[in-house]
Amino acid sequence: MRVAIALVLIAIAVAAAGAAAFAMLYYAPKPASPEGPASGGTSSAAVSSTPPVSLEPQLGSDFRAELVASDLSLPTSMAFVDGGSKLLVLEKETGQVMMVSSDGTKKQVLKLNVARGAEQGLLGIAVSGSGREVFLYMTEADAGGHVLGNRIYRYDWDGNSLSNPVMLLELPAIPGPVHNGGKLEMDSRSGQLYAVIGDVNRLGGPLTNEQSGEIDDTSVIVRVDSEGRPPADNPFAGYSKKPFTYYFAYGVRNSFGMDFDPVTGKLWDTENGPESYDEINVVNSGFNSGWKKVMGPIARSGHTESDLLQLQGSHYLDPVFSWKSAIGVTDIEFFKSDKFGPEYKNNIFVGDYNAGDLYFFKVNAARDGLDLAGSVGDLVADSYEESLEVRFGAFPGGIVDLETGPNDGYLYVLTFAGNLYRVVPAEATAASG
Repeated sequence: MRVAIALVLIAIAVAAAGAAAFAMLYYAPKPASPEGPASGGTSSAAVSSTPPVSLEPQLGSDFRAELVASDLSLPTSMAFVDGGSKLLVLEKETGQVMMVSSDGTKKQVLKLNVARGAEQGLLGIAVSGSGREVFLYMTEADAGGHVLGNRIYRYDWDGNSLSNPVMLLELPAIPGPVHNGGKLEMDSRSGQLYAVIGDVNRLGGPLTNEQSGEIDDTSVIVRVDSEGRPPADNPFAGYSKKPFTYYFAYGVRNSFGMDFDPVTGKLWDTENGPESYDEINVVNSGFNSGWKKVMGPIARSGHTESDLLQLQGSHYLDPVFSWKSAIGVTDIEFFKSDKFGPEYKNNIFVGDYNAGDLYFFKVNAARDGLDLAGSVGDLVADSYEESLEVRFGAFPGGIVDLETGPNDGYLYVLTFAGNLYRVVPAEATAASG
């Protein structure tokens, strides 16, 4: 695997043990760094002679980053609770759910037994519209560390603790240990819960556009209600085979990001390619993302739609944006605030792990794609230089989650290095959370 010099240095300087455990998490052999993409293998001599990389967030003069909390242990996801006054943050390998208050104080509210291999662990969180239910996605393990499965639980939240767990779904976790996905999103309009799981390193089957194999609940986005039941209008509900009724989309290699457009209610996601073509997608009902045949624009793949396995009620769409060299794309966030000015409201921030880069995109007028021009007008960043056209800043240590603060309207950025930041306009007074 080619590892960018910047990532190696960050791993040493920020969290040597933790970053080593996470070395495979974003399975992208050609990560980009603030200096540009790696051009080949990295030798120890090259690393030792390279100047240290700044660990401070890098933003333009119009914005600054405030440190809200630090020393979180390999965090993966976060969600606001209690009307936005607190955040619940998941720690990948400790299995802890940490409550972070507006003043940065931390308190453990739950501890779970989770697997710790590569991309396994405590991975995803969503909160119901009432705020009284919290949903967690985890690679659960027994007391001895034996993997039990990727599981989704519902918990009751009383403002101080999580209790009364109910398992809603059990999904595969072997052979793994990569491509577990794990992000959760709650649709505030319908009350439906969406969860994404990657291919879990399986050989393939119909859900990865192969003509043979079994339906195995991998490489899909599932859609259920708060009791874990598939809604009647799921796109494949007409199939007699039970698992189909849970699926909203398929052909997903792996994903660490989903969010709903607050204007249209449509789901968007990010998807991780192998060495090439990380993606941003609009996920309509019945979406076939194309894996294993297609990553990036289908015109560049050597395939046509006829090469894909199209289930009744399915459709393929090209990504609305791709990075030719995989960047370890992570979360996507529609910025639901006017605190940065009207040009940012209801538009998109996207993070990556490899360089900690934060990207900003404007949605087009039809809200079915992105408004892009210049060298990225073809909807692909073919080089690191082209990706700079949509780069907003950087948070070394690897971005893993993004959220809009429901109270203060600022952008919250969580890094795998264990830091939680709040992005505010440069002229803003110190935010109170």
